[in-house]
Amino acid sequence: MRLTGRGWAVVGALALAGVSAGLFGPRSLNAVVVPGLVALAAGYLQLRRFEPPAVARETPPDAHVGHEGTVRLSFGDPGGPRPGPGTGLSRPFAGEVRETVGDGLTAESTTFETVVGAEPVEYGVRYGARGRHVLGPATVTARDLLGLVETDVPTAGVAEVLVYPRVHAIAPRARRDLRALHETGVHEERREFDRLREYDRGDSLRDIHWKSTAKREDLIVKEFAAEAEAEAVSLAAGAAAAPDAADRMAEAAASIALALVEDGVPVDVHLPDGSVTAGPDRGGRVRLLERLALVGPGRVATEEADVTVYGGADGVRVAVGDEELEFEELVGTYRPSYAVVREAEGEVAA
Repeated sequence: MRLTGRGWAVVGALALAGVSAGLFGPRSLNAVVVPGLVALAAGYLQLRRFEPPAVARETPPDAHVGHEGTVRLSFGDPGGPRPGPGTGLSRPFAGEVRETVGDGLTAESTTFETVVGAEPVEYGVRYGARGRHVLGPATVTARDLLGLVETDVPTAGVAEVLVYPRVHAIAPRARRDLRALHETGVHEERREFDRLREYDRGDSLRDIHWKSTAKREDLIVKEFAAEAEAEAVSLAAGAAAAPDAADRMAEAAASIALALVEDGVPVDVHLPDGSVTAGPDRGGRVRLLERLALVGPGRVATEEADVTVYGGADGVRVAVGDEELEFEELVGTYRPSYAVVREAEGEVAA
């Protein structure tokens, strides 16, 4: 507990009143000193047993590096219902809120002069690096009603956000080469019909079943048994223990895998800490991004993959078959449409 600037001014006035009382009599002592001492004592007693308010933190969704969102802090009574919209402290107070933002995140401002508990506190945050990052805890500075005394109290509770690696667009020519890895695994025999299904991007126009398409007003294609049994493309990734090598590897692996999935090609991704399969469902994409958000350096999991990604100290090398390229040679100039933002109730495309 400490005096505010206003509190020190009162102390100064008390000192001057004491000097005046010694020079001119005790009237000034009664007129100034007694009320000042009462005000300081009241401020001390008001904050002596101050309890930190309960805090609820509403965070942006898990998303890619570069995503921007809003963090909202709501304050409520200790031991009361969870703070949220329409709720607050039964006795709001003037004070200051100082938020803690973990490494890998940047905030516009983290210190706020406000009436704590009257309205939520909001600030903007930007995702700067992949990984799991912490928001909080917050420290609240409470002041007495006259603003003479203040005290700092730490609040309990933190929140986490998961930041996915940045996703780069893969150039159309490179995407065709990657799709070819899947197509070469499909048997040339097309005599055994399997089923009808809705058209997916990348399907051949010669497979459209025109009668079913006319009835349903959606493109319907024929799928053959050999196509249904086609295997996923395998992608193996690893990185050296050099600064930023794992980050670059994660970006390249995410970009290539999501481009393939967007084109209807499932991908088995092998990482130094395990494997994950990404298919056309959004859940598969999110599981892949969650693994890539946290993967560290390590050796390539398998040398027999269709695509190999390796992050070194000087960049990322991508091997497709017998050809090896710098990852930058595969990157296109347009914005990818297959980045993922994970909301509280599900996933949506960015």
